[in-house]
Amino acid sequence: MAAFFGFLSAQFIKVIIYKDFRVFGRYGGMPSAHVATTSALAWAVGYTTGFDSSLTAIAAIFLAITTADAVGLRRNVDPNKGHTLMEAIYGFLLGWIVALLTVKFYR
Repeated sequence: MAAFFGFLSAQFIKVIIYKDFRVFGRYGGMPSAHVATTSALAWAVGYTTGFDSSLTAIAAIFLAITTADAVGLRRNVDPNKGHTLMEAIYGFLLGWIVALLTVKFYR
């Protein structure tokens, strides 16, 4: 649930920032929905299974790969694609907040 809410939150924030509903679901922009989704997943798994669990380690690796792809790899392929570091940081923080709220609500 946290990953789903992380994705939706990031997309709705994009609509508010850009004042255009057509940006919903598009790649790029502030905040990174990819990073928000995987951040929410990793934090929620950590909060529910413990930060020393194998599942948390797997989720954290998935977050690291997704973030590296969103920020670094895509920019190397096409300078107009991908996210800036700040967009990824905001996505990470949004995912953390969403995970906190989701875990608190569903416990």
